[in-house]
Amino acid sequence: MTDTEAAVGVTHVVEDTMKMTGCGSCGMYMILEGAPGKSFVCMKCRLIELMEENIRGLEMQVESLVEFRKGFEQIMEQRHEVSEGKSSDLQMEAGLGNSEGRLGEESGQWKHVTKRTRQRKRRANEGKTELKNRFAELENEEGAQQVVTEGGRARKKRRAASPIGKGEELMEITPNMIPRRIQDGLKRITRENRNGKNLQPEGTGNRLENSTVTRKRLVYVIGDSLLRRIDRPVTRADPENRRVCCLPGAKIRDVDLRLKRILKGAGKNPLIILHVGTNDTARFLLESIKGEYARLGKTLKEIEAQVIFSGILPVPREGQQRCDKIMTINRWLRQWCYKEGFGMYGHWEAFMDRGQFSRDGLHLSREGNRLLGWRLAQLIKRALN
Repeated sequence: MTDTEAAVGVTHVVEDTMKMTGCGSCGMYMILEGAPGKSFVCMKCRLIELMEENIRGLEMQVESLVEFRKGFEQIMEQRHEVSEGKSSDLQMEAGLGNSEGRLGEESGQWKHVTKRTRQRKRRANEGKTELKNRFAELENEEGAQQVVTEGGRARKKRRAASPIGKGEELMEITPNMIPRRIQDGLKRITRENRNGKNLQPEGTGNRLENSTVTRKRLVYVIGDSLLRRIDRPVTRADPENRRVCCLPGAKIRDVDLRLKRILKGAGKNPLIILHVGTNDTARFLLESIKGEYARLGKTLKEIEAQVIFSGILPVPREGQQRCDKIMTINRWLRQWCYKEGFGMYGHWEAFMDRGQFSRDGLHLSREGNRLLGWRLAQLIKRALN
């Protein structure tokens, strides 16, 4: 028996086992292996039946929830009606009590007394109010002396609590003065003392003149255009003593030439953070960049300051060759800063995401600016502390 005859025999067997069968629910025909049952239902129809059963179950649950809500509303309405009936009964009892009280008062047996009726009767019994001069004692000599002594005691208490000088005296109260004049005179004297020059206690002026005001260290962040829009996170903690100097397109030599002019009036031992070198990696060789850093280091040593170099960021648009060159410079820069006594702070691993750069692949996006500003602010905080 040859191979072709065997293959033909297998195909006949397969054709005999495969039969076309129709679904009893949707009427679609399918080719199945073997003889299916009489009530054959396809998979899609089974899924539809399961879905219909689930929908019916959900409908039953919704109906039960609706019935429960109706029963709950009926119970609440019954309770509300019962509470309203009790309140109306209490009002009726109170009305009957008031009417009985009035009848008892008219007959003379007993009466219902409330707080308001007592007040009205008391006012009616008092009659007219008596007018009396409260300041009549000031006309007598004894009353005047008593007022003067009391005013002196109050004056001593105010002197102990107020910043008025010990040599200054308040206005004396005389028996002939009326209270309105006393109040006006006190107000005028306190107003003059507020506008005067000798409001400080004795000895405070000399203490302020002899003391020296300590000034905080100034912080300068100097670099190229990658420092755009980082002034807010950097200067937020101390806007008066922190400054960001952005030089678009600046190279290491440009920063070296402008450094002394930027730091004019920086004071003693300022903190300087330099972020520069990205533009040099695009035009100069590695040895030339090292020489520029060395010249910048000589200029920095002439200035008494704390110096920290910020590492060069990657440039996604230039490819792997430019990134390898920047990584080599960052490794050399770390060793050189350690040798020269400067600090070095790298950012390479923090800026590996392409979304932190703008479309040109060189400058930072808003997210990248926020990240760089936050990192530099944390660096300043650690360096000052």
